[in-house]
Amino acid sequence: MPKTPNRGESVALPPGNNAVGLPYRPFLYTVDQIAVILEVDPKVILRDYLYFEGRSIGSRHKHLMIARNIAPPESKPEWRVAERELIRWMRHKGFRYYERSVSAN
Repeated sequence: MPKTPNRGESVALPPGNNAVGLPYRPFLYTVDQIAVILEVDPKVILRDYLYFEGRSIGSRHKHLMIARNIAPPESKPEWRVAERELIRWMRHKGFRYYERSVSAN
């Protein structure tokens, strides 16, 4: 009986290409982490800097970061701000953001 190749064994890959692109992995910041980054009291962050998705009344303004509750229903809210949302807000406030890339050489 002939040996069957392992899965992917017969795929022709470019020679010497060991780098693999992985999907984007979002990072969710806590209110405390944002407070440390901005050097602002966490209570001030909660009061003045966040729009609580599903809780805040009215339309969201650009000067607020969207915070989402990741806790299960009937649990104490656990608010998180996505990294991209923090970057969007910082750009709106005039900060410059640069992606760092690491060469695989």
